[in-house]
Amino acid sequence: MQPRETMSSALAAWRAHLGDEQVLSGEAATQAYRHNTISIQRTIPAALRPATPEQLPELVRIAQRHQVALYPISTGHNWGYGSANPVTDDTVIVDLSGMQAIDDSEIELGIVTIEPGVTQRMLREFLDERRLPFLVPVHGGGPDCSLVGNALERGYGITPYADHFGAVTALEAVLPNGELYHSALTDLGARTADHAFKWGLGPYLDGLFSQGSFGIITRMTVALAPEPEQVETFFFGLRDHADLEEATQAVRDVLRTVGNVTGSINLMNARRVLAMMEPYPSENVGPEGVVPQAQIDIQARQAQVMPWTGIGALYGTKPVVKAARKGIRQRLKGLVSRLVFLSPRLVGRTRRMLERVPGRGGQRVWNYVCTLDKSLQLIAGAPSEIALPLAYWKAGIRPEPNSGRRMNPAVDGCGLIWYSPLVPMLPTKVRAYVEMVDQVCRKHGVEPLITLTSLSDRCFDSTVPLLFERADPAAAERAHACYQALLEAGQTIGCVPYRASIETMDWFTQAEHPHWQLVRQLKTAVDPDDIIAPGRYCPRQGSSG
Repeated sequence: MQPRETMSSALAAWRAHLGDEQVLSGEAATQAYRHNTISIQRTIPAALRPATPEQLPELVRIAQRHQVALYPISTGHNWGYGSANPVTDDTVIVDLSGMQAIDDSEIELGIVTIEPGVTQRMLREFLDERRLPFLVPVHGGGPDCSLVGNALERGYGITPYADHFGAVTALEAVLPNGELYHSALTDLGARTADHAFKWGLGPYLDGLFSQGSFGIITRMTVALAPEPEQVETFFFGLRDHADLEEATQAVRDVLRTVGNVTGSINLMNARRVLAMMEPYPSENVGPEGVVPQAQIDIQARQAQVMPWTGIGALYGTKPVVKAARKGIRQRLKGLVSRLVFLSPRLVGRTRRMLERVPGRGGQRVWNYVCTLDKSLQLIAGAPSEIALPLAYWKAGIRPEPNSGRRMNPAVDGCGLIWYSPLVPMLPTKVRAYVEMVDQVCRKHGVEPLITLTSLSDRCFDSTVPLLFERADPAAAERAHACYQALLEAGQTIGCVPYRASIETMDWFTQAEHPHWQLVRQLKTAVDPDDIIAPGRYCPRQGSSG
């Protein structure tokens, strides 16, 4: 904890620099930033809200002079990993959400430069206003999540440029001493070349800022996928859980066959799909604390949901999409059920037709088509809240559709911890992983909701939302115990998360491992006083493991 007089002096300097309204302290800071879905508490002594990148260097120099740690956030909508909360107590939040500039001066090259406060929604509106034919790199976190924040955590989506940090071509950052970082090409006067070529010149240092705590990002240049002539989505189902191994091979083959025509392919178990479509059946919870599989099977049959559902997308010219469609049909023939190809335009037209039917064609059909429509909007590069209601599934406060109120799972009392391990695309490995998750979740009274998303033709990332009643301390404790058990059981079969929550940084960053020793050495060289995000993807100073 910082001495009170030190923090007081720093706050006075920040107020003089930023203005009184841009500095929160004490209870005001805690109330503004304490909300999160993982049910933890942090002591937040202050929060700073700079309006422009130019305010950052002096802000950091003040922190350096007074030895006060800073924790930058983009929008704080890091649902399931800590939201706006820092890794360590007594760290001052630097809220960058007010920095919202978008520079399209290089759009001819298919790149834009954005500030940390730019959200999926803002970029979509910007592109639409200027009639620029590009897709937004969307993901399931919702329209009001930061593009910069997601890229820095190596988030991914389903559009053609699915790897969001992979699409980052350049960045600007304020270092812990207040100096401004650019790559060597920009420093040599080749700014546009720098923005057009990801790797720059010399050692690739931009990567240090991805899942790193080496500075505060002020601007990021991102390549946008061009809007294709045609977008189609394909859906398929597996008739039996026993088909999962063969489906894994088929997905791998499809990705190798169609290449860049598809973004990624998702496989979701029936529980995961039902969580998007139906209210939580709390009246059917069994003695384990989860809905029994027999009841899930009944609900799935009623909703016509298969044991596993696959979803993917195709992007390209009409002939290319047609050829890809043929290849997918050939590879999946005989294995899957209900292989269907749909366009966002067709589903949108169906939804509009149902709106004119009395009773909306039956509530179940209406809900299904609405869900499908929102899913396809996301695939077509339009931000959507389609995935956000999942966070509310066990909270008993499922948001009203079309209410106009933007969803915020942290503020709304949802309990959610994301377990997101990498799963090599080997049939036996996938089976072992799915069985492990099912067993561990059931043991802790957590619904085993499983999605497998292809990151390449070699590896899935799986996302398992550990949902719980946040108002119930015992439920929160079970969810945290489940997460820890998943970490340990997953490690034994070689499946470890690609990103960490603020509560589990120490589990990942083992100080005795050579990788983390090097990270600590680099961090000490760049930030000897541990001013920027202490403990974030780096062993804490003095840590021995």
